[in-house]
Amino acid sequence: MDSNSFYRDDGADAGDPLSLRPRQAAARLGISVSTLERLTRAGEIPRIKLGNSVLYRVPTLEAWLKRSERFVDGPAANTDVQCAGERNLRK
Repeated sequence: MDSNSFYRDDGADAGDPLSLRPRQAAARLGISVSTLERLTRAGEIPRIKLGNSVLYRVPTLEAWLKRSERFVDGPAANTDVQCAGERNLRK
């Protein structure tokens, strides 16, 4: 069997890590390690503690980021905004 025969059930590539160390997790979220630690202490981002190691599950980080997403000026602030590559369907 070649390596392409193995798949994760969450749709991610089999080579993607399931969890990240704090520095990696902070970089993936685009925040500092101290901010990640503060959010963890506040109970906003769960972690896994294995002995002296701290790990953050990738799906947990992605779910936290999605829950934390907010519009800066509210959802109806500018309905004409487009993402790169999208057509404006509003007429």
